[in-house]
Amino acid sequence: MPINKSAYRRYQIIDKLVRNKMKRFPTMTEIIDACWEKLKIDTSPETIQKDIAKMRESPPEGFDAPIYYDYKGKGYAYSDPDYELGGVSLTDIDIETIRESIEFIQTIGGSRISEKFNHAMEKILSTSLEFSTENTKQAILQTMNPPRSRGFEHFDLFYQACREKTPVSLVHYSYKKRNFSALTIHPFMIKEFENKWYVMGFSEKHNQIRTFGLDRVFDPFLLKKKYIPVEKSTREKEAHDYYGVFPIPNQKKQGVKIHVSALVTNYFEAYPIHESQLIKKEESGSSIISYNLIPTLELTRLFLSHGYHVKVIEPKWLIEFTDNLK
Repeated sequence: MPINKSAYRRYQIIDKLVRNKMKRFPTMTEIIDACWEKLKIDTSPETIQKDIAKMRESPPEGFDAPIYYDYKGKGYAYSDPDYELGGVSLTDIDIETIRESIEFIQTIGGSRISEKFNHAMEKILSTSLEFSTENTKQAILQTMNPPRSRGFEHFDLFYQACREKTPVSLVHYSYKKRNFSALTIHPFMIKEFENKWYVMGFSEKHNQIRTFGLDRVFDPFLLKKKYIPVEKSTREKEAHDYYGVFPIPNQKKQGVKIHVSALVTNYFEAYPIHESQLIKKEESGSSIISYNLIPTLELTRLFLSHGYHVKVIEPKWLIEFTDNLK
């Protein structure tokens, strides 16, 4: 459960009072008075006692704070004089930088981040004193934040499977065949493309590496069986040699050339679609753009989406393949 922001502010007040070497052993009354001065909220002794108990708990629920009541000093103290809540002392500049970073991650994150990341984000937000209503700034950055897609709830499971090299049993629905099939895959990568999520792995049924959209995956669970690894070179190819996720069958990495109008050349210059992209401009302003990659269905659809502005000139088979999709 995320830490309550108001509670954490009280933790910080308690921590500062206890660490104050000029006035040691703060009493319950002094802590309550400090909470009112800083937060302008009435705080009861019971609440402070619960806060102290929470601070003593082990992470992630608490902070392992070695706080105790000193009967001789008649107030609270740390048994470890070097202890500091959070373990890191931040300057105002540090806090402002973290605050801006959190705002940015919130903006671009949306449905792209897992539940665990959301939990961590909430914890960071709750521990930042800068996130008070009176200091809220007007948003100056807005990005597309699509609704969470079907199947994203399985993100954590597949992430764990990839990280721990664990096979997964699942039910896959084929949009083309309109049927369900049971599969066992050995996942090694999760990939996002155009706000859609995919898992890549060795499929026992197909006896090869396959890509599955999470929106078509149902009832996945981890299996206790031997994991079939995929060579590093193959994993790197899956990560870097595609634009998109579904390669055209029986095609290897190769050169692809397109002729692009002057208008659309500006688009490709501003938004390269692959690291191998090379643009050679002509006097008219149009250009020849070349790539070295594995052709995918998404690549051909991108070319077709620009209509007469983009024309495939190499290889010959891709010209025919693209024409058949029109």
